[in-house]
Amino acid sequence: MKTNILLLAVAFVGMSVFFNSCKKPEPADPVYSTEAAQDNALADNLFNDAQTQIDDTHKKQDANTKSITDSSSYPIITIVAGDSTTAYIWKATIDFGTDGVTGDDGRVRKGKIEFTTTGRYIDEGTVITGTLINYSVDNYLIEGTKKVENMGKNSDQQTYFNIDVTDGKITDANGVVRTWESHRVRTWVVGENTTGILGIFDDEYDITGSASGVTASNKAYTITVTQPLRVKVFCKWIQDGNLSLEVAGSPTIYVDYGVGAASTCDNQAKATINGEEYFFYMH
Repeated sequence: MKTNILLLAVAFVGMSVFFNSCKKPEPADPVYSTEAAQDNALADNLFNDAQTQIDDTHKKQDANTKSITDSSSYPIITIVAGDSTTAYIWKATIDFGTDGVTGDDGRVRKGKIEFTTTGRYIDEGTVITGTLINYSVDNYLIEGTKKVENMGKNSDQQTYFNIDVTDGKITDANGVVRTWESHRVRTWVVGENTTGILGIFDDEYDITGSASGVTASNKAYTITVTQPLRVKVFCKWIQDGNLSLEVAGSPTIYVDYGVGAASTCDNQAKATINGEEYFFYMH
């Protein structure tokens, strides 16, 4: 179904990891620290949440050619549309105010998100660029720029998008800073042409690319997708694919998401560290 794929918020790793193996890692050994995975998942989740706010507004206004301001309640939505020759080029501001707005998901959002679009979401070449201004979610202050570009069809006639986060920075309530950048490609592999109200249920996407950052304890890390990560609508866990997680001063961790039943939405995965396998559950 042709729906907004960026409503899907998927963490690259998303693993609060509990390993099970015949050999147990020493708790104090930094080799087995999950901090990088957790900080990456946090950053990915928060930036995807900001993108969801953009997507909700963009979806509602995709056919809009007029400037509007909805100030009946927070968040206040302001749209500045282009002229008659640039009907689908517009700028929007989503203002959650300084006191914050509690969403249906229970999260409290404050500050502003500004974004520009060069066309309709479904059109090849459309670029959506979002900037965060004093924006926070549940007392995490989030800074940075996220850009989504519709690249059109690949050789298999599947729509794909380039998605980049630059200068990402997250500051928690204690003033601890985490930095993050991400460069990925999201490809619509199943369900793009399915029609009807239930068509969304068969949508699946492949994610490739990389992310990097510095953890709360100042450890640099890099995550690289080595086999496309398969994600499905209405399943919050990655269902297939592989990635590598490299943390400064530690052995590479290899993660395999294809260990569960392919036909079910399961939260099983496997990490390999120094040749040892550790099965874990995603949360």
